[in-house]
Amino acid sequence: MELYTFFVFFSVIVMPDGEIKSFAQHVDECPTWETVLEMHKPKVDSGEIVDWGATCLEPKLPLVMPTPPATEDTVPSVPLAKPNKGIST
Repeated sequence: MELYTFFVFFSVIVMPDGEIKSFAQHVDECPTWETVLEMHKPKVDSGEIVDWGATCLEPKLPLVMPTPPATEDTVPSVPLAKPNKGIST
């Protein structure tokens, strides 16, 4: 078992009627603050949402990771010459 590191983007928004919605997604890397602001600010300005908060977490969990399937690079190739076995002349 090894530590597996990944990124989770988490956003919470407050709707005009007071309902709270949340969103979480596995991402390859955490977005910049500017990117997150661009996602939420226009919705606040238009009144679509009242408020929001967001964060990106980097959990490290002890997980058993599956062994990747063999690829052409890891499968032994057929030898170019036969092994020298038996009687030779």
